Order: sequence, then C-alpha cells, then structure tokens
Amino acid sequence: MKIEKILIRDFRSHEYTKVSFTEGINLLIGQNGSGKSSLLDAILVGFYWPTRPKDLKKDSFLRVGGKSSEITIFFEKDGVKYQIHRNITRGLAHVKYLENGKWNTLEINQKKVRDWMEKMIPYDVFVNAIYIRQGEIDAILESDESREKIVRKVLGLDKYENAYKNLLEVRKTIESQIRGIEAYLESMKNIDSMINEAEKNLRDTIKALNEISPKIPQLRKEVQGIEEELKELDSLADEITKLTSLEKEKEGTLKEIQAQIKGLISSLEERRKRIEEFEHREKELKKIEPQAKEYTRLVRFYEEFREKKEKSEKIIQGYEGQIQGFEERIKELEKKEDEINKLDKKIQRIEREIEKLKTAMEEYNEALRIQNSLKSLEERSKMNQGEIERLEKEIESAKARRESIIEEINRINEKRGELRNAIREKSRATLELKKARGKCPVCGAKLTEKHKKKLLDEYSIELKKYKEELKNLDGKEKELRRELFEVEKTLKREKELVKEKELLKQKKELREKLNRLNIKELEKKARKYDELSQERGKLLGELGKLGEEVERKAAFEKKKEYLRRKVEELKNELKGYEKKLGELGFGGIEELKTKVEELKPVYEQYLKLLPSVERLPEERKKLEDEEVRLKQLQSERKQVSRELEEIREKLESARKKYSREKHEALKKIRIEKREELVRMREEQKHLEERKKELMERIEELRKEKENIKLKKKELENLKKARERVQELREKVRQYKNILKEDSLARVGEYASEIFEELSEEKYSGITVKALENKVVLGVVYNGEERDLSFLSGGERIALGLAFRLALSLYLAGEMPLLIMDEPTPYLDEERRRRLVDIMERYLRKIPQVIIVSHDEELKDAADRVVRVRLENGVSKIEEVEVS
Repeated sequence: MKIEKILIRDFRSHEYTKVSFTEGINLLIGQNGSGKSSLLDAILVGFYWPTRPKDLKKDSFLRVGGKSSEITIFFEKDGVKYQIHRNITRGLAHVKYLENGKWNTLEINQKKVRDWMEKMIPYDVFVNAIYIRQGEIDAILESDESREKIVRKVLGLDKYENAYKNLLEVRKTIESQIRGIEAYLESMKNIDSMINEAEKNLRDTIKALNEISPKIPQLRKEVQGIEEELKELDSLADEITKLTSLEKEKEGTLKEIQAQIKGLISSLEERRKRIEEFEHREKELKKIEPQAKEYTRLVRFYEEFREKKEKSEKIIQGYEGQIQGFEERIKELEKKEDEINKLDKKIQRIEREIEKLKTAMEEYNEALRIQNSLKSLEERSKMNQGEIERLEKEIESAKARRESIIEEINRINEKRGELRNAIREKSRATLELKKARGKCPVCGAKLTEKHKKKLLDEYSIELKKYKEELKNLDGKEKELRRELFEVEKTLKREKELVKEKELLKQKKELREKLNRLNIKELEKKARKYDELSQERGKLLGELGKLGEEVERKAAFEKKKEYLRRKVEELKNELKGYEKKLGELGFGGIEELKTKVEELKPVYEQYLKLLPSVERLPEERKKLEDEEVRLKQLQSERKQVSRELEEIREKLESARKKYSREKHEALKKIRIEKREELVRMREEQKHLEERKKELMERIEELRKEKENIKLKKKELENLKKARERVQELREKVRQYKNILKEDSLARVGEYASEIFEELSEEKYSGITVKALENKVVLGVVYNGEERDLSFLSGGERIALGLAFRLALSLYLAGEMPLLIMDEPTPYLDEERRRRLVDIMERYLRKIPQVIIVSHDEELKDAADRVVRVRLENGVSKIEEVEVS
C-alpha cells in the first residue's frame, strides 16, 4: 500500500490542506500545536470512520468558523489506485477506483466504506503494524512492564486476557443460576401438601357460596315492594311541591299584570296630549314649506357659482402666465439652432484630421508596449550571452560526471553487499565456534581449546579486515555522494539556463522591432491626436447640450396650445353659470345673495318644526299599540285568575292523601334492607373471587409440579456447562501463554536481524523472554548475553526501533508502508543523530515511510520534507527543499 495524497477541509486547525506523499521517507515537520499530528488523525478518520478510532470524537473535528469537515485520501494497493472521500459533518462517504483514466464508484455510505476498508486492511493491523504512535518506542525502552503492555496491545494478547476474564464472569453467572434453581426446588419440596390444602379450601368456599345464594333473590323481592310503595308517596310529595311553587308563580304573574294595566292607562293619556300638539305644528310647517324649498335651491346654486368663479379666475391667471413664459423660451431656442449648425461643421473637420493621425497613434502605442516588455525582460534576466554559454558547458559536463558517479556508487553497493554477507557468515561461524564443545562445527574434527582460540583469532582478523574495507567503502561513497550533491546542484540550473536563453531571444526580437520605428515623430503625432480628440469630445458635449435644448421647442409649443384650450374651456363654463343666473330672474349674483338672506329666517323656522312633524306617525302608531296591549293584559288577568283557583283546589286534594310520618318510616326501612342486600352481594362476590383464586392456585401448583421436573433437568445441564466453561477458561490461558511465547520468539528473530544490521553486526542478536507481566530484552555480544544497560544511548534507540519494527513485521508479514508519530520526543542530540543514521540505513528499505516530528535534524534523512506551521489559528504547509 502507498498513500499518494490527502486533501483536508475544515478539519481541526486545517482550513484547506493538500499534502502529496512520495516513495521513500516523507517528513512532516513543525512546532507542537501546528497541526501536523492532525494529518495522521485525518488518515485514520478517512479510512475507518465512523466507529474507529474510538478516541477521536466528531465534535472536535470541525474547525472554528468552518462549514463542513471533509477528508479525501488517494492511495495505491496491488497496482490499483483508489480514493476515499468523507464529509464528516453531513455524514456522506464514497470509495472509487481508477480504470482507463476514469474514476468508478465502489461503495457509497459511511458504514459501507468503513467495512470495505476493513476488508482491504483491518483496523487492528493498520494501527499496530503500520502506524507506530508517539511514545511506543520510549515505552519499549522504559521498563520490562511497559514493554509488556506494548507487546500485549500490538499482538492483541489483551483479547485473550479479556476472554479469560469474561469466561470467569460466565461461570459466575451459571453458578448464580444453579443457586437460584436449588433454592426454588427447596421451596417447592412440599408441593403435594400445598395442593391438598388448596383443594380443601375450595370445597369450604363452594359450601358457603351455596348457602348464601338463595337468600339474595328473597331479600331483593322485599326491597322491590318497599320501593313501589315509596314511589307512590314520592310522587304525591313531588306533586304538592310543584303545585305550591306554581301557586306562588301564578300569584306573582297576576300582580305583575295588574301593575302593567295601571301603567298603560297613564301612558295613553300622555300620548294623546302629545299627538294633539304635533298635529298643530304640522299645519304651521305646511304653510312655510314652499319658501323653505326655494331657499334650499337658491343657496345651493349661489355657493356653487361663487366657488366656481373664484377658482376658475385663479387658474386662468396661472395658465396665461405659463403661456407667456413658453413663448419667450421658444424664441431663445430658435436662435440656438444656428449655433448647432456651426458646431457640426467644426466637428466634421476635426474628425477628418483625427482619422489621418490614427495609424501613427497605433504605431506609437505599439512602440510603448515594446519598451515596457523590454524593461520587464531586463528585470527578469540575470545573465548575459557569455554567462549563458559558460553555464551551458558546465551542465553538459555535470551530466557526464553524474552518470560516472552513479556507476561508481552502484559498484560500491555491490561490494558492500558482498562484504556484509561475508561478515554475517563469519559472525555466525564465530558464534557457533564459541558454543562448540570438543568438535569443530565446520569440519567435524576434534576441537581443542588451543585450536578453538586460533580459529577465533583468525575469524576476528578476517572480520576486522572486512569491516575496515566496509568502512573505506562507506567513506568513498560519502565522498561520491557529496560530489553528486554538488553535481545535482549544477544540473538543477538547467531550467534556469533554458529560461535565460528564451529571455535573450525575446529581447533581441523586441529591439529589432523598436529600431524599425521613428519614436520621436510618432510621439509628436500621438500628442496631436490626443489634443484633437479632447477638442472633439468637448465640442460634442456642447452639441449634445444644444441638441437637447432644441428638441424641447416642440414640447413647449404643444404645452402652450394645451394651456390656451384650457383657458377657453374655463371661460365658457363661467358663461354657462351667468346664463343660468338670468334664467332664475336675477340680474347679478348680488341680487341672488339678497334673496337668499331674506328667505333664511323662514328656512330656520322650517327646520325647527320638522322633527315634531316627523315624529307624529310614530306617536300615532305607538298609541294604537298601547291600546291593543291594554286589551290583551285585561284578557290575560281573567285567564290567570281562573288557573290560580284550579291549582288551589288540586293542592288541597293532594295534601289530604299524603302522610309525611309514613313516608319517612318507609325510607329508613328501605335503607336497612338495601344495606343488607349489598352486604350479601359483596359476600357472594368475595366467595366467587375466592373460588376462582383457589382454582387458579391449584392449576398453578400442578404446573409447578411439572416445572420441578424441568428445573431438575436444567440444574443437571448447568452443572455440566460450568465444568465446560472452566475447562475452556484454562485452555484460553494456556493458549495465550503459548501464543505469547511463540509470537515473541518470532518477533525476536525479526528484531535480531534488524538490530544486527543497525549495529553494523557489532551484536549478533536479541534475546526475548516472556515472564509474568514482563517482557525482558537482552543482546548477544561476542557470544554472551548482556542486559540493556550494556548498550550506548544510540544503540538503545536502535534496539527500541528494531523491536517495534519486528512487531509490525510479525503482524503484517511485509512492510510496504510505515507511519511514525513523533519518534524522538525526548532524545538528546547524540541519540537523534543515531536515529538519523538508522533512518538512512534501514528505513529506506521500506517502500514508503511517513514520519511526523518537530526535530529539524531528521530532514537530513528525508526524501521529501513538508513543513506545517500555524498562521492566525490556521495550519499552512510548504515543501522544504531537501539537500
């Protein structure tokens, strides 16, 4: 697997970040809090969200001020390119693959994408084999106990420990169920006697029920007889109460009718007097009505005529003033038409001159553009012709030298491989020889201590010779790489050379164009062109203003004619009013005014009399209604008197039939009998419920008797299950210990190979021992086992890294990708230099490595360096040139 790039939007402190990764060692470097570790979190979230990783929470993803957290990861596996995209905020996701230059969708949906990724690379493998988190290497070196925790976590031994503990909980649960069943069986041991007792109680209950049941109908019949007798007495009592109430009601109605009759008689006398007065006023009104109507007609015409005359005279005066103003403005505009003709001829002459100068103006602009281009090219150009030719020769020479250097380095690498193989074989032979007792491991001949020492000395000399040669090769390669670095620096200037040659060519072409133009003459004509253009613009502005004013002449004439027509219409309207005034018999408006004033007192008297006359029909109608109402009330009084007499007769008859003492006595007897009936019914109900309960209890006890047999069988099965769980628990414990020993043995082999190479075969292996809650590490030096205190600081770092990489190799089988988060948080200077050397010598064998660190020294070992920094709370990235 190889990660190609990652795109992040609004994730933690990243607003929009794009990071590309190459093969080799990729270093993400920056200060604490700059957002570099967030890039690794984004990889985990992009691959395994939403259920993994559990320690990352959705609420902490969205950047402050951001809209939507998005992550896209492009990666390659087994020759196929994939992309995973997630929008965390909106809950969207997809995975696609590239085929024939087109992206095709594989899965859509957060969960389906996560499941697909789990099949591709399981989460546990990714975080334990590929991803080495911050502090893991330190924990490996800290103590045997902390090392054991790392081993448990990475190798998944915690799962077996959890299974061992969970099986204990299962056993406890089974034992609890066993105790529960045993207690139940103990409580049910007297089930037969319980059934017999319940059956006896049921028989007693049925006997009591049979005794009480016949008594209830007899008592109900007695209560029914009392109820019928009481019903008759209740009816008489209700009738007496109703008749008494009705008697009082009728007496009240009779009094009310008599009072209304008295009031109506008084009202009729007053209304007759009022009608006589209104009839007198009606006669007076009819005498003055013609004069009042004449007043109304004349005053309406007078007001209308006076108002119209004042308003029309005022409007006519305004219209005549406007007409005079329009006539003066029209005369002024007629003079400006001559000015327009003169300006038009002048503008045509200027335009002919401008057209002649147009070509010169275009050529002058082209000359200015060429001058600006030349100036820009001069600023961008950094070499002259001679310098360009010298650089061209240097680059050609550097290309040839680079090829020869690479060939020499390849030959050195081949030789180094041969020497390392020889050292490895000789070291293995030395170790076997040291362990040998009495027999040579090579030839099988008898081995004496003297012969053994001689062989060991010879092996030691050979090893020393090989290592010396290896050291010389390293030194020679270092010199060659230093020279190659300088050669590469020269070759990097090839782009600069191409750029400078192109700039030189462009400058030459522009100078040739410029030489063909007479700039002074062109500048003179261009100035003249600008002057004429400005003058033409000014004249066109004046012409436009004059034209706009002249165009308004027709509008002024139209408005003048319209106002004249309006004046004529108003004058004609006033003549119509004067004509109508003559028809009314008046010589002028003053005569009309005098006549109106004469009629005004008569009209006021008319208005005073009018309300009384208008009320006369209403008063006559009310008089008729009151006379009718009086007759109705007198008839109602007779009817109510008759009804009252009938009610009094019925009331007397009912009182003779009713006895209050007997009524009250029967009520008491009814209450006693009802209470006795309720008691009997409740007792009957209670006995019925008791009978039902006992029958259900007997049924339940019989079922429990059957259930006891099942519980005994279940108890037998649970005891067998407890034994099986205990056996399984013991097997899990044994398997965990075997797995731990076997896996650590294999991890030890991987770690020995890596550490042997990292220590330049100074040490011939690593020993790994699995103890209770401990993993103890040691090293083999000159055939003897040593503890970790024997190592230098740099060697301890190499050992920690070798052991952690061995854990990853054990899980993954191979190492196509390695991610390390802050591998050097607490290292001193010497140990950091040692880690740089380890990265150069070993990590380069892994196809792709991604390291997050704040340590600037790691740049020396990286193939690509990306710096992460924080600006105004937002993470920014930039690529750093690798030396």
